[in-house]
Amino acid sequence: MIITISTSAGPITVSATEPVPGLHVYEIPSGISPNSPYRWVLTHHEGQALASFVSEQAAGTAAEKVAPLADWTRNAMTVANEVGPSGMSSLTALLVGIGGQHPNA
Repeated sequence: MIITISTSAGPITVSATEPVPGLHVYEIPSGISPNSPYRWVLTHHEGQALASFVSEQAAGTAAEKVAPLADWTRNAMTVANEVGPSGMSSLTALLVGIGGQHPNA
């Protein structure tokens, strides 16, 4: 699938996969953060980034691990409500524990 991402240089179109319904994985273009090894981004389908990873496989594995936490096909606010404030800490810990980094790292 083709999606448009927002960057400081403006919107950019990239190819993405949907390893889990409602979650997308894509590689950031080479001109963006060229020194970062975390090139693969896991996002909610509306575009909110969850974490960045060193490989597409790692990002896809992360999607599978977080899939049971919410219905990711719903809008971002509904997902946030499903996960809940305490669940957001658990989500972040889970993503970091499997190698994820802040998406702007």
